[in-house]
Order: sequence, then structure tokens, then C-alpha cells
Amino acid sequence: MKSIPTPAPRPYRLSNPIQPYAWGTRGDEAFIPRLLGIPAEVGTPYAELWMGAHPKAPSQIILERESFNLNAVIQAYPVEILGEAVAAQFGAALPFLFKVLSAGEPLSIQVHPNKAQAEMLHARDPEHYPDDNHKPEAAVALDSLTALVGFKAFPELVQTLTALPELATFLGEEVVRNLTEAGSLTEVDQRTRLQELYTTLNIRAQKTPEALEAALGNLTTRLSEQSHPTQAEQVFLKARAKYGADVGLFSIFLLNLVQLRQGEAIYTTAGVPHAYLEGNIVECMANSDNVVRAGLTPKYRDVETLTTLLTYEMGFPPVLSGAPDAGEIIYETPAKEFRMHWGKRRAGEELHQKTWARPQIVLVTAGTLQFLWPDGSETLTRGQSVLIPACLPAVATRALTACEFFRVTVPQ
Repeated sequence: MKSIPTPAPRPYRLSNPIQPYAWGTRGDEAFIPRLLGIPAEVGTPYAELWMGAHPKAPSQIILERESFNLNAVIQAYPVEILGEAVAAQFGAALPFLFKVLSAGEPLSIQVHPNKAQAEMLHARDPEHYPDDNHKPEAAVALDSLTALVGFKAFPELVQTLTALPELATFLGEEVVRNLTEAGSLTEVDQRTRLQELYTTLNIRAQKTPEALEAALGNLTTRLSEQSHPTQAEQVFLKARAKYGADVGLFSIFLLNLVQLRQGEAIYTTAGVPHAYLEGNIVECMANSDNVVRAGLTPKYRDVETLTTLLTYEMGFPPVLSGAPDAGEIIYETPAKEFRMHWGKRRAGEELHQKTWARPQIVLVTAGTLQFLWPDGSETLTRGQSVLIPACLPAVATRALTACEFFRVTVPQ
């Protein structure tokens, strides 16, 4: 194994891997190639751009003219890259994973485990749960995002069962009655009834696939005959054509349909079902790739684990607009692993910034941004990114043109 040189106190340009998941955008519509200024290969989906040090697909950095995996560099020099405080808190690993995500089709409906659950799942089934970390995540719309996030409020769930007799019939009279008659019960009891409903939905889908196909077929026929389908109904019909008899199709009506405009964000914690349907976002999460799938996917599904991990909290999720601070918008969340910033600069604008002995990754999404430090400078254009190590105490940025960027760091 080649020796890894000691990192100097300077920003490092990143070379980042692209994940070609099937739901990514393609051809002329592919956002990630346009962001990076590269041609899109015919037929290739461009789903995610990873910036970080996850072992599955780490970024590369150049040290003394040689390329190294960022995770290997961090393991060799945790204090230089992460700083003493971050290394003490998280060990020799970058605590966050930063992504650009471009969805042309719905992602699977999924849920993430909390830390204790992730450790248990990884020990029990490392093939399907590749690490022992939790995965709180924040997503900021680059243009717009359509997503499903969390269960609807209780009254809306009751209305949904009334509006969808096909779903009610599939669930059975007792399960439906237990939920619809729970309006006067406590919130805890309502969540228990929702858990019963969602568990029944998934178990019956596994045990009686013919009944699931019949229920979805009846619903498809009815909705196809409507002249003005709702947005949720349009999502259902499009996904039905792709996924066939998938139990996740019913979740489209049980979860909140969320529309984000540019700069708006959502934060998703453990136990909350969600799926991105369409749009381009930047996303940051704890350094994990753990996913428990609930539908809209041909991939592995673990129904028992899924129904156990869900918190069954109800209501529309908060939409974050961020708070202005020194020319940036900060998206504060409860996550201790990361904090996202969205910055805009006018041409010629310059700003000096301390790093607070913590690592940062900066991605330029428009224009040209120059980084300056005592020993040199580095100029980034649209689609390029840098790692700013903790050993660099301060760095200045100068906008050579009007520009926009996203910056991720570890909160103090």
C-alpha cells in the first residue's frame, strides 16, 4: 500500500463518484452531467453525486500528485482533516455524506433506522444493512422537489380510507373500523391503530398477492376514468404502470405529498417513511447508506423490520426556509453530524471565514468562486467541489463572477 503524505493546510479539490441508480435522470434531462459540464452517456441514469468518505464510494483527493481515497486519508490523519473535537466525537471518519440527487422517477419508499437499530441490523444482516450508523438527512431543493414524507394527519387518513374503498376492502373491515373510530382516542392510541393498519397492509400484500393485484387493478381502472385526477392520483397511475402490483402504491395516499421550491428544505429523521418523486436537490446525511424499503422498488424489502422501525407519527412535515447569516442561508437541524449552508455572492465580493478547526465541503452550483489562503489559491467553477480540512484555520473566498454554492460542516 502506498504511503499517504501528510495533508497540508489548504483546500483540496475533490473528484466525486456518480451513482447510476435506475431512477436517475437521463439524456438531455440529466441534471448531474449538466452540473459537472460533462456529456451524458446514452441510456445511463445519473442519480446521485457523492461527496464524502463513505467506504462504498469515497471521493478522491490529490496529495503530492497522487490520488487517494478520502476515507483512507482521514483514517491516516484524522486530526489534520477532522480536527481534534470532531475526531474525538466521531472517530477517524467524516461524520457526514454530502450528495447531489436528481430524481427522474420515484425513489423507493423508505425509512432509516436510529443508531441503536442500525447497530443491531448491521450485526444481524450486513449484506442488506452495510453499516452501523443512523441516517438523519436534510434535502434542499435546487429547483423543485416533489416528495412523500411522513404519514398524513389522523383526520386525513380517515378521509383517505373513505375515498379509497379499494384500499379499505383490501385491509378488511375490522382494521378500517379500528382506525376510523379512533378520533376520540389519545395520539398514542391513534399511532397504535395506524401501526396495526400499516402492518396489516404490508403483511397481507406478502401473503395474498392476488388480492393486492385485484385491489390495485380496481383502483387503477377507477382513477383512469377520471377527467381531473389529483396530483397524488397522477403519481399513483404513473408508478402503477412502472411497478405493477407493488404495495407501496397505496402508501402514496397515506403519506404527505410535499412540494419544495428552490431553497426550501425538509429534514427527515429515523422512523419517518419518505420517498423523493421528482426533482433536483442537494442532500446531506450522517455517513450511512442504510435503507429499509417500504415499496415502489424491486429491491429487497424487510417487512418485519420496516413495521418495527416506523414511529407512526402523523402530520405534515415542517418545511425549512433557513435563516440568513453572513451572506448565507443556514439550515439548522437536530443532526449533530452536519449543518448545511447555501451561499450567494455578487461578482467581486470577498469574505474571510474561520474554519473553527472543523472539516468543510463546498460545492459550487453556479458561477466561479476562488478560495484564498496564505500559501495559494484555488478557483472552482460550476459543479466543482473542495474539502477544507480542519488544519486550515481560515480561508477567504472571492466571487470572480456572481456565484452560488452549498457548504457543509460539522456544527460546534
